[in-house]
Amino acid sequence: MLFASQKRPKNRGQQLALKPVRAPAATLDGMRIKIPIRGNWLFRPPKDATRNFELDEVGLFVWNLCDGQTSIEQIFRHLAAKYNLSERDAEVSTLKFLQMLARRGLVGLRTDP
Repeated sequence: MLFASQKRPKNRGQQLALKPVRAPAATLDGMRIKIPIRGNWLFRPPKDATRNFELDEVGLFVWNLCDGQTSIEQIFRHLAAKYNLSERDAEVSTLKFLQMLARRGLVGLRTDP
């Protein structure tokens, strides 16, 4: 997984070669992603508390491809082919969606050694 302390990819090709991987604690229930809420010393949620994120059909398609084996470039090419989109439109929407998932702690980015 790519963390803030690791070197970020320098060019577009390196960025598109990254492989998104789902958070280990995230589970899929139909079209909804569930992830446990972690507390801290000040806030202690109930043990079974979860955050839920509703996906649409396209979001679910991308989520299923975030397996740590499929690169970002492969994901948006699959998306373009399945939904008859231009590769540019598919790339932009895929990158925005992955950024949102990363901000919410639902995916990380794997680099190949």
